[in-house]
Amino acid sequence: MTVKMLDKEVWYGPWAHLGHAMPFDINTDISINCLPSNSGNQVQPLMLSNKGRYIWDDEGFNVEIKNGELNFTRGEPTLYEAGNTLKEAFLVATKAHFPANGKMPPEEFIHVPQYNTWIELTYNQTQEAVLKYAHDIIDNGFPPGIIMIDDNWSEYYGGWRFNKAVFPDPKKMTDELHAMGFKVMLWICPFIGADRAEYREARGLGLLVHERNKRGIVKPKLVEWWNGFSVVLDFSNPATEPWLKEKLQPLIDDYGIDGFKLDAGDPMFYEEDDITFAPTTPNKQCEAWARFGLNYKYNEYRACYKCAGLPLVQRLCDKNHRWEGNGLDTLVPNSLAQGILGYAFTCPDMIGGGDICDLSNDSISFDAELFMRNIAAACLLPMMQFSAAPWRVLSKEYLQYCKDLVALRAEYADYIVELSREAAVTCEPVIRYMEYMYPGQGYEKIIDQFVIGDKILVAPIIKKGTMERDVILPEGTWRNEITGETLEGGVTVKVTADLNQVPVFVKC
Repeated sequence: MTVKMLDKEVWYGPWAHLGHAMPFDINTDISINCLPSNSGNQVQPLMLSNKGRYIWDDEGFNVEIKNGELNFTRGEPTLYEAGNTLKEAFLVATKAHFPANGKMPPEEFIHVPQYNTWIELTYNQTQEAVLKYAHDIIDNGFPPGIIMIDDNWSEYYGGWRFNKAVFPDPKKMTDELHAMGFKVMLWICPFIGADRAEYREARGLGLLVHERNKRGIVKPKLVEWWNGFSVVLDFSNPATEPWLKEKLQPLIDDYGIDGFKLDAGDPMFYEEDDITFAPTTPNKQCEAWARFGLNYKYNEYRACYKCAGLPLVQRLCDKNHRWEGNGLDTLVPNSLAQGILGYAFTCPDMIGGGDICDLSNDSISFDAELFMRNIAAACLLPMMQFSAAPWRVLSKEYLQYCKDLVALRAEYADYIVELSREAAVTCEPVIRYMEYMYPGQGYEKIIDQFVIGDKILVAPIIKKGTMERDVILPEGTWRNEITGETLEGGVTVKVTADLNQVPVFVKC
């Protein structure tokens, strides 16, 4: 199928990871695969137009956008006429294809920051270090929230038990964390070490993805991922989900773990010719891994396929500690893209970026100004997450600035929660494109500022070495929350913001 762009028409979708390249117009030249997806982040087999049109394919599609045309090279997508605006297209699409189920993640994800141990501890997760990180959060004046114990807390992949050599008393640890006001989540993945008892058990039960070797023998498939070689669970088998739930339940019952950060599960770890229990695809394996998280109120995903409208926390994929190039420049645009694809419960990547080469303890490339602008850009997104410890990487002055921005979030948290409750019913984005709220006014390419709901406009500064930026104010009366000045909209204004401030305008 080929779709020719209308006059002044632009398109959004289907990868959240391409938000910084959206919207696509007559000058775009790009190829995007959803069949299977190799995005590494949230994907929806959906494209939306500012002219009220949308495209959907349950099974996914591949598309080439060039010379003002969308040429679908794989899949059988359908073009729908839903109205005249981006918002109308979204509302019709969500009702038809991914209606919200009425539930949302726990409000703690939104009210206060999340804290992930990855950057500080990397693969050296220990009970002592986790507790120190948590106490440092409180001792440095930050509010308790959800703490995520990242990779390597267990003895091996597929063990799903604390490594007693470094976590001698997990129950004591979680009790202490809970007493401090934290909820506790653990990192898990769908991989199992191929020389472990769990592998033999899962193999005997037919719970693994298989392949046929050169001699024609069917055997469990060994998958290379970022931590080595493992076998991978086959969620096309209905017995896999209850088996994994049973393995995880002692972590909840015995230690009080509240939920899980469910990593990996990307379509790239599966192949179309995999031998599985039931006919499936790499995309459907990814979707099934995401739906597994619905068993837990406290969850988080990075890779997801066709699970919009569900109470799943969706984090942006790992960002570099850079101003440009999968860095700060992509934070707002990709978060906006998450929302327009139906993933309303979104979280930017770890503040400062999730790249351990940039921000771990042996880093030599840290940029304090970048870190501060990252906090400012994230603090009014639907969620925010720390990992690199601000008290380690920042000066005392900047650490106070950081706390100022956390306090700023607290001022707007109730409104963000209110919009999240609405999103659980309507699927509407919490943060919205200017084009979504003010259609047909020439705002379709504005992706570095956003509207929270219908009354708060946020325009973070994302350029190095500057304290000011231009902000486009739509028609109406707006109050600059930094200066208190009231302005009439329909104009572009220049605003100034220190490192502990975010340009915010409230509609009067």
